[in-house]
Amino acid sequence: MQNHLYLYPNMVAVRKNKCTQYELAEELGITQQEISRYERGETKAPINYIIDLAQYCGVSVDYILGISRNTTDMLPQEDFELLELYDKLNRLNRIKLRERAETLLELQNCR
Repeated sequence: MQNHLYLYPNMVAVRKNKCTQYELAEELGITQQEISRYERGETKAPINYIIDLAQYCGVSVDYILGISRNTTDMLPQEDFELLELYDKLNRLNRIKLRERAETLLELQNCR
């Protein structure tokens, strides 16, 4: 079979960053085997799958297709908004935010 994976260079990475093939299949109402065939390049992924994958994973279709090199296209919107807020902070407040985030992470890991 011809490998069509080069058409969607980020498809597997985007999915793996968010979920398993099985979880995505359940969400989209298709089989895990279909997703596996798309990811191995055995079957060309239909555009509606690429759109659904992009929406579910919170990235742009352009990013999956390799058109966009903008790293913000691979971030979920809420993560991007958090980065925008961080960017607006002065140096001192960035240090404070990092310290608080580290404290929250420690507390979370203690549970």
